[in-house]
Amino acid sequence: MSFARTARSFVDVDNPGLVWLVSTTHGANEFFSIVVPPLFPFLVPSLGIGYADASLLVVTFFVTYSVVQLPVGRLADVWSERLLLALGMAVLAVGIGTVSVAPTFPLMVAGMVLAGIGGSTYHPTGMAVISDAETDETHGRSMGIHGALGTFGSMLAPLLMTAIAATAGWRTALRAASLLGVGFAAVLYLLYPRVDPRDARDRSFRSAAGEAFGEDLDLGVLAGRIRRYVLSPSVLALAGLFFVVGAEVRAVQTWTPVFASSAVGADPAYGNFVLALTMVAAGVTSAVAGYGVDRADRRVFTVTTFLLTALVVAGLTLLPVGRLVLPVGFVVLGVVMYAVYPASNALAAAATTDADSGSLFGVTNTASALGGAAGPFLLGVLADATGIGTGFLATTGIALAGVAVVAAGWSAFGS
Repeated sequence: MSFARTARSFVDVDNPGLVWLVSTTHGANEFFSIVVPPLFPFLVPSLGIGYADASLLVVTFFVTYSVVQLPVGRLADVWSERLLLALGMAVLAVGIGTVSVAPTFPLMVAGMVLAGIGGSTYHPTGMAVISDAETDETHGRSMGIHGALGTFGSMLAPLLMTAIAATAGWRTALRAASLLGVGFAAVLYLLYPRVDPRDARDRSFRSAAGEAFGEDLDLGVLAGRIRRYVLSPSVLALAGLFFVVGAEVRAVQTWTPVFASSAVGADPAYGNFVLALTMVAAGVTSAVAGYGVDRADRRVFTVTTFLLTALVVAGLTLLPVGRLVLPVGFVVLGVVMYAVYPASNALAAAATTDADSGSLFGVTNTASALGGAAGPFLLGVLADATGIGTGFLATTGIALAGVAVVAAGWSAFGS
């Protein structure tokens, strides 16, 4: 088999145009999800706040993101996916723009609330689109592409934000990001019909909301329906898994720049360079790992990624790693940690149907976003109390919690 054919087999999916466009949107969403943490070394001294305070910006974003994802997931089952994706990206970008011009810290937090509302539309919608368009034989690879482009968005954030902030200030960096987001939303809206002509849900928002939540919008009935759905064994097990994945990955993304710079006494640019390398390795791994996920027991695959992540983080924090070796260690971390994404996403895709895919990914990604809020905040509190090294080491505990979650839900996850 030729090299080109071998490489193609890793990304061989049923609907490539749709998978790649939606996955590129995932990259944009991930870019904005991590656009603020790389600016902490500039933002913290500028505002005169601590690490725990700074992490509240991330916490606010992900808490809002998580709460809004639940209704968005249900809406994604009945309303235009094109509109949800494009409008969500536009609102997300406007929220980041609000942070960039906010004169006080509380108004910056308000901007992150708006950004969280916009960002919440992507995962329940985009992942449902891919899950519905692909089959169980290609879920691993399609989710691998999805994860790869998401990590490249995460990689671009620290590089671009640091470069702009170093020359023009952190507020200018956020303004530039906001303009990019609005432009991307417009391009997405124009391109989407070319790759997904089946999305002909041109019904009004009011009509779709009525079907999704009931014409009278009885909050008690709606809450009961959500509670019963979330507490079903398979959904609860998946929610627990996604919570841990979100906590682990967001903790590493948020605090890698500060930890890496502090560990070797370097400037902020070094730490963001290390994070960018981690994201490059993660992106490549996500695509390749998806191929393996389609051919392995996904539960064993997931447990292995958690165990290796704990081992690598412990090595990075406890061993005397120098300035030249530390980036290599984080590349390894990106490889082992991000392999969990195609595995966990494929487990979720196999557990859903076209009729409820938005709802399921709304629940699982709500759990992921809550984890994404909890992980960085936990590490920030520990860093303030004991130092950034000990705080970062806590990631090993999160990874080991992932092993326990998979073991507890082994039968619910299936094979």
